[in-house]
Amino acid sequence: MSAGRLHFVVGRLAQVFPVLAALLLIVVLLQQMMPGDPARVIAGPRATAEQVVQVRHELGLDRPIFEQFGRHVSNLLQGDLGTSNRTGIPITTIVGDRIGVTVWLLFGGLLVSTLLAMPAALLMALRPRSRGARICSRALTIIINCPPFWVGLMLASVLALGTGWLPVGGFGVDFGDRVRSMILPSLTIGLAVMPLLARSAAASLSQVLTADHVTTARSLGVSGWPLVRRHLLRNALPPAITLLAIQAAALLFGAVIVEQTFGLPGLGAEMITAASQRDFPVVQALTLIFGLAIIGINLLADLAVALLDPRTTWR
Repeated sequence: MSAGRLHFVVGRLAQVFPVLAALLLIVVLLQQMMPGDPARVIAGPRATAEQVVQVRHELGLDRPIFEQFGRHVSNLLQGDLGTSNRTGIPITTIVGDRIGVTVWLLFGGLLVSTLLAMPAALLMALRPRSRGARICSRALTIIINCPPFWVGLMLASVLALGTGWLPVGGFGVDFGDRVRSMILPSLTIGLAVMPLLARSAAASLSQVLTADHVTTARSLGVSGWPLVRRHLLRNALPPAITLLAIQAAALLFGAVIVEQTFGLPGLGAEMITAASQRDFPVVQALTLIFGLAIIGINLLADLAVALLDPRTTWR
């Protein structure tokens, strides 16, 4: 890696630290803002006032907020996310058991959205006045207005219950079962992201088509897939990648809904269960993990755009 690129990457990483510090502070404040008394929940409804005070002291809830922040950061640096109030299981164990399901779902959703959005974007950009482009545009308008949970229910009713080809819920045991169980959830979350991605890519491609270098390439006889691969995609991908990064929060929120819809034992389903049962440490830990995921996705997208965009100056 050149010195310019290394400086660029270090600069981007330095910009992450203030955001990370703000996220950690929000996670600590989350326990203060949530309704109910965490110490009372842990101690139980029959606990005396003295027992509640003792639990609050053990949790450090009676200490100043910045002291709680420092203690939380210290525990995180040691790999300690805390313990579930509900089950007494270390949160690292809970995350380790469930994160694989969420990663499968997010990867499948991104794969589906990309495979569906790219052909639609190419059609609308290269043949904007064709009948297929008009049908595609109207279909995208309909899809973007459909709630993910409704799409999931419709897909389950038609493709699972109606035919019996695919499982309605669960994660499966072996690799084949897991792939089959992820088809409908991945379609659901992929369709939620695909319309915006397709329209963004189509708009970028339309702009690139009028660029001087594309006109020159066409005059030299370059056409078809070589024109798309060499001159269009490289210049049109950065805006689409940026949009995907912006949609990272929506993608994770969609994963929470889809996991509940299809009964997937992922982090999203655990978040809803923990929130409903006031399992504060789990809610805190999962909020931190989702926040770190969004920060990481945006950082990777920023670096990918810089690598793809030929106008990037590595300074």
